[in-house]
Amino acid sequence: MAAILGFPAQEALNVIDGPLANELGIHRFDVRSRSKAQLFAVGGPLGKQFALVLGNTDVSSGYHPAKQTRLLFERCELPEISGIEVCAEPYQGSRIKKQQDSKLAAPNQVSCFIADETALRAILRWYAGAPRQAAEGPPLEQTRVAKAAADAGFDLTPEHQGGWTIFRSTAFSAWVGVAVQLPGIYRLGLFDAVIGQRLSVEFGIASSSESGAWAIRFDGVEGYPRLHGILFRAAAISRVLHEEGLRDFVSKTRNPPSSTEAVREVVQRIGQGIFRRTLIEYWGGRCAVTGLDVVEVLRASHIKPWSDCESDAERLDVFNGLLLAPHLDALFDRGLVTFSDNGQLLRSPQLSDRQSLLLGIDEVEARADSLTDCHRKYLRWHRAKVFRGEASQETGA
Repeated sequence: MAAILGFPAQEALNVIDGPLANELGIHRFDVRSRSKAQLFAVGGPLGKQFALVLGNTDVSSGYHPAKQTRLLFERCELPEISGIEVCAEPYQGSRIKKQQDSKLAAPNQVSCFIADETALRAILRWYAGAPRQAAEGPPLEQTRVAKAAADAGFDLTPEHQGGWTIFRSTAFSAWVGVAVQLPGIYRLGLFDAVIGQRLSVEFGIASSSESGAWAIRFDGVEGYPRLHGILFRAAAISRVLHEEGLRDFVSKTRNPPSSTEAVREVVQRIGQGIFRRTLIEYWGGRCAVTGLDVVEVLRASHIKPWSDCESDAERLDVFNGLLLAPHLDALFDRGLVTFSDNGQLLRSPQLSDRQSLLLGIDEVEARADSLTDCHRKYLRWHRAKVFRGEASQETGA
């Protein structure tokens, strides 16, 4: 069809980036000068994806010389629109087949040639308003995923966005997305990188290099029980990070005893109990250094002590604490050990090699993946004010 070949891809790109961008909430995944094909989504970054095939870029001008416009869509039944010709064969470009952000690899695509700007506007407006296709994965898998999320406390109605099922809660602010890659294999996205970091450490899973719209993403999560456990921990950590402990503390200390000394003792006892509970939640019931999981003996160790904190928010800040085995808690509290910014245990010169060997701390390794910048702020205070070390060790970063 001569008409189909008459609408240059560069002109289509100008329309998509220009008047249609705000109208349809088009999100761009690529820089404008990318060659071959560019990836977009309508309705925001988690919306339905489409791609424009552009051919090789003219390097000197950044111009895409293709003399036809071809659009790729997530698999659907395209309507009969004047100026639209459905392609018989799928597009096999490497950008579409290999890029992890893309949902358009064959056989999950349909594509068409576009004759002119009117046809381009018509097909993209239709696509933006067309009913979403079913979420990825068979119905049984979707039911199981929804149950795992509900069990964890994600109690709001799930939303489906571009192959992801999004779960939120009325009880905490974290929200997560789950996509079924294959039966029993899942993709998990989180909008809170700190929660994702904790999950990565606890479950031994590596984050994807292509996070897309998420702060952090995990691919290839194997097994429903594992997914179930991860969602539970995501919810628990979210409750801790968003000051559930502080709210509980304020509620329980609203009507203190009359005696000033009694007030101080009661308030500190309540606060210490809440602080311990939040650290157990955050660290998953394991010592932050040794991994010891006998919760009954673990100690909630303040990095900056209760009496030195300037506010209740600081006293109850989950990042102002480490869940430690009893001997490490005692050593840390008395400044005989501390930790560098990368998590390495630093030993005071007041501890001999023999004593360190007897205490089992001579070969403690760095745990940089367990610490956040919020922890490091308090650890710098501990090294400067509590640790009994030499000047070179006190800097400790």
